[in-house]
Amino acid sequence: MREFVNEAIRLAVALERKCYDFYRKGAQMAPDQAGRQIFERLASEEARHIDALRAESTEPWYDVQRLDQQPGMDVKLSEPQGKLLDQLRLALLNRQFSIDLYATLAKSFKEPAISRVFEMTLLIARKELRSIRQEYLQADAIPAAPSITRRQRRTHVRSGLNPAVPNKHTQLFFSMLDSGRYSNLG
Repeated sequence: MREFVNEAIRLAVALERKCYDFYRKGAQMAPDQAGRQIFERLASEEARHIDALRAESTEPWYDVQRLDQQPGMDVKLSEPQGKLLDQLRLALLNRQFSIDLYATLAKSFKEPAISRVFEMTLLIARKELRSIRQEYLQADAIPAAPSITRRQRRTHVRSGLNPAVPNKHTQLFFSMLDSGRYSNLG
């Protein structure tokens, strides 16, 4: 039984490690210091989660290469690319994918010990998703420089136009009378 729990932990660690690699690449690709700090903080949180999962296992973790050679673990997460908002959006999508996977796995197993492993990783992933979402909303609130090719918004108000009074013989006029609503038009 314990070997199946260790296998579940190994699967969770492999997926969390892919997320950790995503955050490290995002930190390296970040064009500014703020983006680097965001992804380095996410990577350090992810490293703590991986260590917590490894502490749950009873087998030695000396064979790290074996984690990536799991049969059926061909999960390809998106690579970080583009601006900070694009990278955070990809991080949100990756984390949402892992949450969906953990939720499915937690419901799929009847053995409580195996389900508990995936429920624990599900809670951690949801907490991390909230953290990424918060960073995304903060980064989105920073006003971007207006694009030169984009037309400026109109700020003036049109004045001098008289509102058109509806024709008293149209369907619109009769429907307004039938509805019982008062109108300033007539």
